[in-house]
Amino acid sequence: MLHDTAAAELAEARALLATMTERVREGDPYVTPTQLATQRELIAFAELRVEAAQRKETRVRAEERAALAGAAREAAEQLLTGPGTEEIAAATRDAVDALARLAGLVQARNERIVEIGSTLVQLDEDLKAAGEVTGPWGTRKFGVWGNRDGVMVDGIGRAEVVPMGRLSVAVTVAGLGEDNPGRAAQEQHMKSFNGLRHTTVQHLINTHPILAAALSGPAQERDAA
Repeated sequence: MLHDTAAAELAEARALLATMTERVREGDPYVTPTQLATQRELIAFAELRVEAAQRKETRVRAEERAALAGAAREAAEQLLTGPGTEEIAAATRDAVDALARLAGLVQARNERIVEIGSTLVQLDEDLKAAGEVTGPWGTRKFGVWGNRDGVMVDGIGRAEVVPMGRLSVAVTVAGLGEDNPGRAAQEQHMKSFNGLRHTTVQHLINTHPILAAALSGPAQERDAA
């Protein structure tokens, strides 16, 4: 605002000098050298006022930037040291422990499915060798059939081996919510446990010390136990 006012005054002074100069060229006897000199001095003064306004605005902008930077630093310090940091770390540890427990349960179930499925595959071979059946899934006569990927019980349902990578992605996506941006991209990218661990998670571990501590803490406690 101050710069605009000073600039307007300067433009007005220059316009008046141009008018007075033209009057002299047209032979106007009422414009004196003193008036022209005075007007030029007024222009020089107006130019100084414009420069002063520019300097003041520059100082104000610098002060505003410093104030914004100071506020941002204070806010960042609150993120690093203020309330909520420990809560996030605790929640992260809880999530890691919960996923580790889920992985253990799923792994045990998967191993049991593989064991039962292997038995059924062998029984199929034995039934064929004995001439009791000729096609696949000979054990269906007993109401159960399957292989190392899954087993089916007639009238009840199917139990399938669940890859931990897909399950962990499903848990992550479910936790983020249906409308979370990038959900489809996450599902496409993180197809396996290795993909989840060695890209997204590993980057987070390397970037955020709190997350690294949360991930190592429970593991160390479990190892000690």
